[in-house]
Amino acid sequence: MAITDKQAMLRKLTMAFGIGLTVFCFSIPSFAQEPVRGTITGTVTSDQGKVIGFRVAAHNLDRRLWYTVFTSKGRYTVPKALPGRYEVAVNEPGYNSPTITIELGAGESKAADIALKKDVGEDCHTNSLTNLVCGQDTRSSANLRDDEGPNFRPTAGKIVYVNTLEELFPPGPALALLKENCTGCHGAGWGSLHYTKEGYMRGIERMTETGPGYNPWALALGRTPINKSQKEMLADYLVTNFGPDVPERRLRVDPLAPDESVVSKQIYVSYDIPEDLPIAPGGVKIGADIVDGVIPQQRNEYDVPHLQAAFISPVDGDVWISSGGSNSLLRLHPTAYDSSERWKNYPIKGADFVHPSGITIDKQGHVYWPELGGGMLGELDPTTGKQIRHPMPQQVGALHETVVDKDGNICFDLIWGAEFGRLEAKTHKIHMYPTPTPDNGLYGLVVDQHGNMWGAGWQKGTINKWDVDTESVKEYKVPNSWGQVRRITVDSKGIVWASEFNSGILARFDPATEKLTEYKIPLNGANPYEAWADKFDNIWMADQPHSAMIKFEPKTAKFTFYPMPQPHQSVPKIEVADNNTIWFGTRGKKIAMAVHFYPEGYTANAPAIP
Repeated sequence: MAITDKQAMLRKLTMAFGIGLTVFCFSIPSFAQEPVRGTITGTVTSDQGKVIGFRVAAHNLDRRLWYTVFTSKGRYTVPKALPGRYEVAVNEPGYNSPTITIELGAGESKAADIALKKDVGEDCHTNSLTNLVCGQDTRSSANLRDDEGPNFRPTAGKIVYVNTLEELFPPGPALALLKENCTGCHGAGWGSLHYTKEGYMRGIERMTETGPGYNPWALALGRTPINKSQKEMLADYLVTNFGPDVPERRLRVDPLAPDESVVSKQIYVSYDIPEDLPIAPGGVKIGADIVDGVIPQQRNEYDVPHLQAAFISPVDGDVWISSGGSNSLLRLHPTAYDSSERWKNYPIKGADFVHPSGITIDKQGHVYWPELGGGMLGELDPTTGKQIRHPMPQQVGALHETVVDKDGNICFDLIWGAEFGRLEAKTHKIHMYPTPTPDNGLYGLVVDQHGNMWGAGWQKGTINKWDVDTESVKEYKVPNSWGQVRRITVDSKGIVWASEFNSGILARFDPATEKLTEYKIPLNGANPYEAWADKFDNIWMADQPHSAMIKFEPKTAKFTFYPMPQPHQSVPKIEVADNNTIWFGTRGKKIAMAVHFYPEGYTANAPAIP
């Protein structure tokens, strides 16, 4: 049963008059008495190696919920589990797990013991923790291999692991030029490329000669002056160090040793997405011939549901998620026990595939989305269902993130096009503010307490400030980032934090002193994708190579690692709730879910929902 406007109004009235009904419930089953919860416990054993902090997933088939917990001394507990039919299994790379089926009644405690068998493949080995490691691959998703052809040659077969980007990229006359313009997008992915010089030249020409205006998907340096001799120098450097017969070079990824005193507390509650959620086509093929007026459609690049960014509504507490795979916005009512009442899908009108990204919601409940693929700023009024897609005043590129400032203006950033933007709340007029450095794609946006916008310079490694008083943009170089600063946040004291994705560093920037301080994540190969401040000014990062959420405590400079609910899970954007629990979506996994993360488990301040 879908959410209705009448029910939403009823909820507001009950809250306003203090009627003692469950907060946020707006359907008859949701108002019903909470089911009596139970407990699932068990042991996890393995025929080889030690069981240290293994993830155990319990899937409630009736309520379409997952509980993910972690072992301590070989035992696990799923507390406060809703009654229903369950499938319980261990989800740990390199191990085969049976699936245990149980039926948990109201108030019951059931045991599910799980015996694992190690699955050692030819590319796998055990590390010092006796856990299985199957390869180490940190290739960039933007590594040019979509253009394989006669100029591409496979590796000679040997793989060399290195510890730093300085080891990956040997000295040479073109290194500074490469670091300034190329590693921001491609990162460590260069180590897995083996083009001929002609192949590298073709890629360089594509990057430097494609303008960012008409093509929102272009990895463009169209405004960056790189002359012919510089292109030749870059190609010579690349073929010498990453040519057809050069061994593959990869960054070493240190294994994560789970701290059972930490992981045994954490709980993930994950919500299955609607079973009928469609997979949208990828849109028209850019650069293809138009035959008799027909533009070829390309496949959706994901072929799986793609939950990009979560945002909690300030109006009613519902969780909204941008869904790139279905070309829609998803609204989750997280306290609903009945899965049929949990979701509502709002397909984006007017285009087959716009790839909505970092959404925001204003005080009126209007949802705003930026379009990575459509190049517009979207607005949805959930009460009426009306949608507006605001065009930019110029042809620019891909919009990435939206934020509401203190005056209700809608701020946004652009990747290709490298600009700050703002939709004025009163006039709905859009203003654009380019970065001083050309093609310095902004990947992440936040607004501070004064109303200044801060953006992460993805392609050329900067922290960028748009000053609300002067309406001017200033850039601050982040020299150890190797080009890629990804995501940005401001804590309650006005300190700016950003993730240095390529180099595994968390950056702290004090606007008052303009001092930059960097904290190296203490695991080699970390790629912090996100940086977001919680209610206590701890900074949270998502790290896909280690399948972990990372918390940094500024007072002690301590990093704490929390394994994710699924191995190799990509988390592009997180949202911190008022009770300091965390929401995010699932990207790049066949099992797609909205995830509610309890770092300390259930507490009085963060009770179990639904």
